[in-house]
Amino acid sequence: MLDIALPTGLASVSTARRLVREIVATSANPELADDAALLTSEVVTNALLHGRSPVRIAVSVGMGVRIEVSDCGPRDLVVREHGALATSGRGLTLLDLLARWGVVQTDTGKAVWFELGETRARPGGAAT
Repeated sequence: MLDIALPTGLASVSTARRLVREIVATSANPELADDAALLTSEVVTNALLHGRSPVRIAVSVGMGVRIEVSDCGPRDLVVREHGALATSGRGLTLLDLLARWGVVQTDTGKAVWFELGETRARPGGAAT
């Protein structure tokens, strides 16, 4: 389990990606490490660009992987349209393709979570 605040700045994206890859690669499901790292990059980048500090990441591993990225930004997640030649804007599409995911409101903003592999939901939307 990991739960840390990320420093402000896009350099935190590579830090989060590396930490997630290391944790998942040494878990019961190392085959999920690449997808977990990719989706972490997307969600952390969105939080840093569109949310407000502090940004936190929580990682839980067990039968599957659950990653939650929270920020103090507006509570609404904005899905943006992107053209075929756009170089960004595909993070939510990747989440749809590779994981179960959602957004929950927190006392200070929002948290975007995603799950890979087999997880078991607990009351309140958390997974084990």
